[in-house]
Amino acid sequence: MSKQVLKILDNRAILKRRPVYAGHLPDQEKYPDVALGTEYEIQSYAWADSHGDFDEHIKFTLKDNKIAGFNTWFIFNRFAEIEFGGEVVYPLEEQAAAQVLEIAQDTVLKRRPVDSSELAEEELYNVPKAMTFDLHSYAYADAEGKFNNHIRFAINEPEQYIRGLSTWYVYAPHAYVKLDGAVVYPLPAGQEPASTAATSAIAAATSGSFKGEALTVPGVGTVYTDQPIISGGSFTWGEATHGGSRIPKSASHAQNIVALATQLQKARQQIGKPFRVTSWYRPDPWNRRAGGARRSQHLEGKGIDIVVEGYRGGDVARQLVSWWPGGLGIYGGNRRHILHLDVGPKRKWGF
Repeated sequence: MSKQVLKILDNRAILKRRPVYAGHLPDQEKYPDVALGTEYEIQSYAWADSHGDFDEHIKFTLKDNKIAGFNTWFIFNRFAEIEFGGEVVYPLEEQAAAQVLEIAQDTVLKRRPVDSSELAEEELYNVPKAMTFDLHSYAYADAEGKFNNHIRFAINEPEQYIRGLSTWYVYAPHAYVKLDGAVVYPLPAGQEPASTAATSAIAAATSGSFKGEALTVPGVGTVYTDQPIISGGSFTWGEATHGGSRIPKSASHAQNIVALATQLQKARQQIGKPFRVTSWYRPDPWNRRAGGARRSQHLEGKGIDIVVEGYRGGDVARQLVSWWPGGLGIYGGNRRHILHLDVGPKRKWGF
């Protein structure tokens, strides 16, 4: 009979009695003696209940034994996977790449978006070049206008909070916001926003003139980063290949990208709003660096993560689920705005 097991993937894993940051739990509510590769046979698992998701944790119940007197525990979902009969059944896809704030030069973080000379010492915090923070959210303006050329950001992980505070400001020229390694704010000088770039690509397709980088794609030939994958389409080879840095490894991978672009175009037309691509073709080593699942659909060009302005991932998923031929999934925690789509086996999760 096939066993269902929870396998530990990271030596930082801690079992918890509640799905919260380990530093907020008393010692009796956590079990740190967990080794990389350990397998626990389990009776059941869940990543959400009727009240919502478990803040990016897996809840599991041990089958025949207990740990520290309890058989039900939680674990951060990036540190474990569920296998049944040797096949991974959760996570169904990788957890989407996090937004990251990267410091571009030695600078100071601020509690208010004003010149440093106007702030008290406790309102400032020095940070070095290349320091990064996983973000819960960021903004560059509010209802009353811009933050005086600053980025306001909220740190996602409590262990990275500064003086116990999650929200800070940084002078915009001194930092970048990145998603899956690409700068999403501020945009480099002269770079168009994603929706404008897509429109330009369609216009270029009509005229037959492309100005992007030339790529040699197996089974397809020479294409350009600003060239639509399908004729007249909204999705470009640059979006699929991360700006031309991830050339398909085989003709079958290129065919998968074309097949996915074909279905995406139908979805794009149905929703009637631009799809911002956050991650598409991601062979190794990029998949490993992003924390991707070992059998991720992104590995062969079959999977994509997208964001539609004004929608949560589940809002878009519910509009497509009746006909989408493969997988649709949404993520938990601070990534609910991201929708995963693929042309792999038909399945859905998270909504």
